[in-house]
Amino acid sequence: MRSCLATETRPWVVLGVRDGQGRYLAFLALVFTRFPRSGPQLTSRLALAGSPRADFTGMLGVCGEESQYIPPLANAVATLPWDALDLSDCADPRIVLLVGELARNGYCNDQRASAVCPYADLPSTWEKYLDSRSRATRRTIRWRLRKIESLPSYRLHFASPAEAPNAIESLLRLNSLRWKRDLQESRSTFADLFAQCYELGRFQIASIYEGDDVMASQGSFIEPERHTIVGYMTGYNAEYAHLSPGFILACASIRSAIERGFRRYEFSRGDQTYKLSLATGVRHNANIIVWQRSGRGAALRAATEAAAVVKRTARQLSTSRQLPAQPLGINTPTRVPADTATDLAQTYDRTAT
Repeated sequence: MRSCLATETRPWVVLGVRDGQGRYLAFLALVFTRFPRSGPQLTSRLALAGSPRADFTGMLGVCGEESQYIPPLANAVATLPWDALDLSDCADPRIVLLVGELARNGYCNDQRASAVCPYADLPSTWEKYLDSRSRATRRTIRWRLRKIESLPSYRLHFASPAEAPNAIESLLRLNSLRWKRDLQESRSTFADLFAQCYELGRFQIASIYEGDDVMASQGSFIEPERHTIVGYMTGYNAEYAHLSPGFILACASIRSAIERGFRRYEFSRGDQTYKLSLATGVRHNANIIVWQRSGRGAALRAATEAAAVVKRTARQLSTSRQLPAQPLGINTPTRVPADTATDLAQTYDRTAT
């Protein structure tokens, strides 16, 4: 979070709650965004710090003391200037309690579709991990690893802190090419964040090479306290696509994590087939938007819902060429009533585990 805020270009604030003895019970970091980015401001959004770069957002707070800090945080949030409070990619059930508190104060909210976040609980050895996979997946991993590792000049390399600048540039370049993103925008969004985390020992970049050619690179966040590695960004050289270098790099990273004593490997947000084939479980991020009690907030809510309908319709129309014709339904957003906030938090807890 420190590196995220240090490299944040938008205005941000950290709300804190203390008890009677002056001891901090919770912190909630938030960022302000405006629309449009330049010129007269039409709307203002408040979001959890880290969004949209972070795949997991939330707050810091003492467990068991939620009743002491959730209401004060809700009151403080209500005093800030915003039309919409965007709580996307929320991996913290206490945020749901915050939404419930705001609902009790009369704020409307919409709950969007949750995001799938696969993970793998790691055993003590690579062979035990392979044994936990299906027979087909196990055979695929072993066959593809043998194929790529048999290349004459193959090597797996973890960039040292001294190599970090070049490794970050290579990762961003491969990722931008793979997903057709603007490289300069990727640099401005991620380069400083990755560099700061590298210096703190909280980020690593693994790459697989054939000679001097980088076949694939993966950037991962490291959480030593939780014995967890979070695979965050991947890119690969399209010339080696027939070798599935991205998949192989994920497998090699998991094997390395096991050898280094890590207990969990997070695949971040996304339900891609390769992630699910390597995962031992999934959890879900919540996506909730809270709307300000104002005309501008109501207008923004209506515009947001209309845009979502247009996107869903366009997506269904684009797939109708391959699929049989079917009616285009409009999903009604799920509300989070104040009196069910606790039940929702408990349900979210079970989903997350």
